[in-house]
Amino acid sequence: MINLTPDLLIPFFLYAEIHYKFKGLYSRLFKKEPEIIADAPFRLEPGEPIPVLLLIKDAFRFPVFLESVFVLLSTNAGENFCETFTFNETIKDRKFWHKILYFDPLEKLSGMVQLDVHIKIKINGKTRVYRNDNYRISSHLPLDIFLAEEPLPRFDNWYFGDFHYHSSFTEDQVEFGAPLQPTAQLAQAMGLNFFAVTDHSYDLDDREDSFVLNDPEIPKWYKMREEVKRLNSKMNNFVILPGEEVSAGNSQNRNVHLLIINNKRFFPGKGDGAEQWLKTKPDLSINEILEQLEKNALAIAGHPELKVPFLQKLLIRRGKWQRQDYLNSRLEGFQIWNGDYEEIIGNGTSRWVQLLLAGRKLSLFAGNDAHGNFNRFRQIGFPFFTFREMVSQIFGNARTGVFVNNHFNGTNLIREIKKRHTLVTNGPIVDFQLQNENGEKAKIGDTIRGKNFQLILNGKSTSEFGKIKSLKLFLGDLEKKEEIEFQTFIKTKDPYLFELKLNSSDFPKNGYLRSELLAEKTDGKLSRCLTNPIWINNSRWE
Repeated sequence: MINLTPDLLIPFFLYAEIHYKFKGLYSRLFKKEPEIIADAPFRLEPGEPIPVLLLIKDAFRFPVFLESVFVLLSTNAGENFCETFTFNETIKDRKFWHKILYFDPLEKLSGMVQLDVHIKIKINGKTRVYRNDNYRISSHLPLDIFLAEEPLPRFDNWYFGDFHYHSSFTEDQVEFGAPLQPTAQLAQAMGLNFFAVTDHSYDLDDREDSFVLNDPEIPKWYKMREEVKRLNSKMNNFVILPGEEVSAGNSQNRNVHLLIINNKRFFPGKGDGAEQWLKTKPDLSINEILEQLEKNALAIAGHPELKVPFLQKLLIRRGKWQRQDYLNSRLEGFQIWNGDYEEIIGNGTSRWVQLLLAGRKLSLFAGNDAHGNFNRFRQIGFPFFTFREMVSQIFGNARTGVFVNNHFNGTNLIREIKKRHTLVTNGPIVDFQLQNENGEKAKIGDTIRGKNFQLILNGKSTSEFGKIKSLKLFLGDLEKKEEIEFQTFIKTKDPYLFELKLNSSDFPKNGYLRSELLAEKTDGKLSRCLTNPIWINNSRWE
């Protein structure tokens, strides 16, 4: 008899694990070889050589002789550049082996290019050449990389990162992520300054030699934190924030995801991990976790407005964040963006505005829920039978911006996040501040008093993301419980830059002002930036 467990019903967003299968059940993916994957960032900052990540998993089970790697880069103009990297190395006794190959065509290139990686190996006496990966039924298509002519749009003291990422410490029957060190290297080449590693709580409590058996000593948790500490000590101007994605109980006792960042203590959460049949109740509720949170830790609602499939509701007790789940003051923020663009203009924004009008000062966060996918995701569809590839859930696509005025490090990054100095974007940036009649200034996330204000507004885009299409200001009135579109600007002298100073006394006694910038490319592709509000509080105004 074949026992089908709930993991067959969970969507997967990681590199595909091909070696696990049920006894007696045929797998179209299984092969007696390690997983071999080539990956590269979907975009690079100007002048960066192309970092090609070569990842070999489970060589301790299936040793392999790596002969060489041939890298071919093709441009839309028909130019080709290539290089061969020779290894002649036997890879064994390693669960995760990785190498970054820096490929530099020695010619100034820009725009979209295609990268093909041909990996020549010898296994069981036979020579094989794989193109981009060795999955049986993947497309093996080239990796599309955008070589930017301009850096990511930014203003002074704004730093950008991915707030929801799964590393190789997320590993189970059907999926795995990428190691932390190469992730940091690729992130820097993309123009990022930090990322938060948020591996699943139900993976971090596993034994190191088992997907489904737990270890009360939680060695994976401690190893992850030690590796983050080691890497941070060696890097300048780049930070990895340690954390976990906890499966926690909402107000209906259903499993939702809570991102816990920079907390030394591990919080268990196995409810929707599909490790034990019918054992789906949450280990801890949202409030139980928040009440035990350390002072310098962050708690963020993880993709709270994503639709939950019916079978996940039924079989692993998955649920959604409810309005009352956001009320605990220890909850710092709301992951409004989880990789896909449409989420930002859907339920996430609506729920966030409802909470703002209720006086909840929840910060915006963006991440991609990427599990080692830097270019496109290649994952199992229906376990053992189908394979999916899409340009979605890509590391670094949706980004969180944090204003850090002091030296950039982990301590200051956390401090400024707690001050709500954040925005989210997948391209352009907008920044603004208010100055009252007394000369006092407030930036994004701050609170200010006053009757008459000067608004100082700046926006920026580049040709990579398109011309500025519109810049909107939204005014929220906490007494009327309504938000209105206060100002909309659709024409600028410079299509990629926006600067404005505006005097106004039309602000509510108690409320907020927030901004959104929309950019559009000639092909109609949109990108946008949303800011946290500046809060106006005149409760004691005489």
